[in-house]
Amino acid sequence: MCIMPALDASRPATPTSDALAPGAELFGYRIEGVLGRGGMGTVYKAIQVSLSRPVALKVLGGRYARHPHLAQDFLSEARASARITHPNLVTVHDVHADPERQLYAYAMELVPGSTLSQLLREQGPLSRQYALHLVYQIAQALSAAHRAGLVHRDVKPDNILVTPQGLAKLLDLGLVRDRLEGQRQRVAGRHLLRIVGTPGWAAPEQSRDPDEASAASDVFGLGCVLYCALTGQPPFVGSTVIDTIVRVCTEEPAYPADFPRDCRQLLALMLAKDPAQRLADGEAVVRALEDLAKGRTPRLEGQAPLRRPLPRLRRR
Repeated sequence: MCIMPALDASRPATPTSDALAPGAELFGYRIEGVLGRGGMGTVYKAIQVSLSRPVALKVLGGRYARHPHLAQDFLSEARASARITHPNLVTVHDVHADPERQLYAYAMELVPGSTLSQLLREQGPLSRQYALHLVYQIAQALSAAHRAGLVHRDVKPDNILVTPQGLAKLLDLGLVRDRLEGQRQRVAGRHLLRIVGTPGWAAPEQSRDPDEASAASDVFGLGCVLYCALTGQPPFVGSTVIDTIVRVCTEEPAYPADFPRDCRQLLALMLAKDPAQRLADGEAVVRALEDLAKGRTPRLEGQAPLRRPLPRLRRR
């Protein structure tokens, strides 16, 4: 078994994705390979040595680990995820922190399959039935999170895992970090730019002020996911980060001619610019999808339903 040099207790450790080679051991987990990179860390396939259990181990990147407030954000994400158990949420097993050596990691259940992003790259747009089936599951996960008082703030295809059996699981619950390098830029003590989440998927109010993010903001992100699942493309694409944010805040998505009419009606309630005109939370999305399955047009609370025949939700 190889112990990576960065874990020598005699000197500070600032692990990078290159440092964690197969065979390295961290916090009692033996690294087997990289599952993915993104955000502020790298996710590895690993074995929990004490239980011989395969896990996904997320490790905070070295340059981020050197900033205490970013490390605390990373740990907060893990602890928020651990607060809820739900079939459509990735379960967090354990959290580890060694500030003296700048090491931070948490272990999650290892879910077979791929992200929705990978699925779309490999297979192209999904059928209406399968796309709604996946979104219904993620809406249930968000419903559980929202009932617990948590807002995800980064709902997108990269954060949705899909198993070969069609089970969808939401990753990264409790995101509390800025996404751009430099994090927050200030002039005379004022924020010039502060972004939490991912431009193109974040709701208008969240892009204007991350502190305004709410359960309805997660609904907007999930609406973007549904659009992408049906078309293979995100609904809002700009040439720069700012251009993308402006498009999200001011433009309506362009729908292909063959886009399902009932899904467009649903997205009108999920992608509304004003959160007050949007489905309020994950539970509201669940109810709207169940309305579709029963042949009713989705609606905001308090509006009378319209009946029309639609097929029930099912797997592809």
